[in-house]
Amino acid sequence: MEEALSGHLMDFAMTALSTAVFALIGFVWKISHKTSALEKQLANEREMRQRDAREFRRDIDNIIDNVDKNREWSTNRMMSIAKELPR
Repeated sequence: MEEALSGHLMDFAMTALSTAVFALIGFVWKISHKTSALEKQLANEREMRQRDAREFRRDIDNIIDNVDKNREWSTNRMMSIAKELPR
């Protein structure tokens, strides 16, 4: 009788252990997947920020290139454009 109980207990322990191992593997995979998804999102946001910075520099260069002889008009125009920029 003790051998049968010991065998059932051993089967239960092995089932619990294998379940725990699979749960741990699943947990590690899920965390890894979330980490890679966040890294991809950060890379996309970094690219968007760099693109916005390039466009902003291009706009500023365009304004500077188009400065006319009348500096007051150019200054006023640049100030009005700067006021329209999002903060």
